[in-house]
Amino acid sequence: MGESLTIEVSNSRDAIAPASAKAESWLERYQPSPQALNLVLLAIEELVTNCIQYAYEEANEHTIMIVLSIEDGDLSISVIDDGHPFDPLTAPPPDFSLEVQDRPIGGLGIHLLRQLADNIAYERRDGTNRITLTKRLR
Repeated sequence: MGESLTIEVSNSRDAIAPASAKAESWLERYQPSPQALNLVLLAIEELVTNCIQYAYEEANEHTIMIVLSIEDGDLSISVIDDGHPFDPLTAPPPDFSLEVQDRPIGGLGIHLLRQLADNIAYERRDGTNRITLTKRLR
């Protein structure tokens, strides 16, 4: 059985930096590749920000779970929220043929996560959105 870390954050932008620091500190002992570490930090920033901005209609506090695990040399990061059903993998890729100023806002973060992760999956289960990214640790 592998090792894991669960970080619970509120749906507040102030929660992102401490969550990233906790994840980075926990990962240090496993000596992740720079690419694996970058994936984790970008996933926390991008996916938690998306939850905060789009997952909830009301201003109530919600808990977003970040689960990091390592097994057989693979690192996985899951972000779980109880917001509106939303599969970010259905979003179209950004249109890079357009000039930057002409591109619609959004979509670049999930595009980068798709490029960095070895695998990315989404599921809606028990009233929650779960997006899981995996990457070879080294």
